[in-house]
Amino acid sequence: MISLDDPRWPSLDHRNWSGGRGAPDAPFVPDELRRLAADPADTERFGDLWPYLCSEGTAWPAAYAAVPHLVALARGLPPARTERDDYLYVVGLVVMCSGELGEVPADLPDDIADAYRRALPEALDLLTRTLAAGTHDQSTTGYLLAATAALKGHPEYADILNDLDVYAECQSCGEPMLEPPE
Repeated sequence: MISLDDPRWPSLDHRNWSGGRGAPDAPFVPDELRRLAADPADTERFGDLWPYLCSEGTAWPAAYAAVPHLVALARGLPPARTERDDYLYVVGLVVMCSGELGEVPADLPDDIADAYRRALPEALDLLTRTLAAGTHDQSTTGYLLAATAALKGHPEYADILNDLDVYAECQSCGEPMLEPPE
């Protein structure tokens, strides 16, 4: 796993961060991971960070470096904690946004890519224990199952599960139903 003090972090792009420079509101990922390591239950901080790593169908290079840290944060939390759900879902989301299990950008340094790939089996193990230990609502269960599918190497299935919370009402009877894909 890349150290939080590694001098390469500024060169690992993320949303609103490119070439060592970020927008004024863009977080510096290793600083945020350091703060989360001090308080892994800080859901607000994590909620502010993760969209910079992976969103809009894109996993940026900093996401691959962050994944082993996210797995370590999840490992330190009891399986029934919702914060653990969040860390593990985002790991699955990085895989979903990557297209294939273990796929990384071609220019990602080998040690970062290797650490990312080594973290994925542990993330799957933690995720299955989390699903077994917790009581999750339908939406959270769907997201965790999507992450599970991604970590099992089924990104298309993961995308379907990830979008299952998109509901519409039947125009005839008013009952909830899944919206058809566009």
